[in-house]
Amino acid sequence: MDLKLKDKVALITGSSRGIGLATAKAFAAEGCCLVLSARSAEPLAAAEAALRADGVAVAACLADVGQPDQAARLVAAATAAFGGIDILVNNVGGGGGGARLADSTDEEWRGALERNLIQTVRMMRLALPHMHGRAGAAVINVASISGWAPQLAMSGQYGAAKAALIFDTERWALECVPHGVRVNTVLPGSILVPGNGSSILTISPITCGTAFRWAGWARPRRWPTSSSFWPRRAPIGLMAATSRSMGWSNRMRRAADAGLTRGGAAYASLWPP
Repeated sequence: MDLKLKDKVALITGSSRGIGLATAKAFAAEGCCLVLSARSAEPLAAAEAALRADGVAVAACLADVGQPDQAARLVAAATAAFGGIDILVNNVGGGGGGARLADSTDEEWRGALERNLIQTVRMMRLALPHMHGRAGAAVINVASISGWAPQLAMSGQYGAAKAALIFDTERWALECVPHGVRVNTVLPGSILVPGNGSSILTISPITCGTAFRWAGWARPRRWPTSSSFWPRRAPIGLMAATSRSMGWSNRMRRAADAGLTRGGAAYASLWPP
């Protein structure tokens, strides 16, 4: 597909494996320049080498975006390598905490909020000044269906933190309109990644309509999906949400869980392209 992303600079956090790496590969196929980041040196180097061998313009930065100095170093590395940032994918997040809220601790709550909300806010504060005024600039925050509808999967702390991320993304979207930067959220279900849910039988893709100009009027529906979903198919919605050819969709969240929650209903505020 041609999503009009050729030569765009995409910075993807947590991009040495899983959804992040699959997204990086999909952006590479569209002709993007990539900035990869991860906490583990070996898989990050392997991902960079594989993409470079395919002729992709790629830079990699070892960084834990949960640490303010390392997050700042990542953004500086991206701008030094390619002169700016067109696309920011905040993919880093994680669970943690017990199954029962009644047994939770303050430390578990602080950890969940740092992993799933605060580090994303930090990355946006750092990256957005380098995105203002760039044609087609877009931010995608990867949340979760756990933050959209209460459920007993994962922990209550995780769901609450993702719900906060969904709300915060919509506020960022409003504030970024004057700068021409779209900000959207995708809410994946479970993704089949080695070492992370490989025993789950029902896996759901990130097939979101986030950036389609008709999504604001779309009726709630169930999206047909495979019962076994691999990360290499995950970037579909993430990619669509960054494409200029999809119009000026903004401030939107789209479930990508095969209809397990609310059928993928979309909420949007749309401006003319």
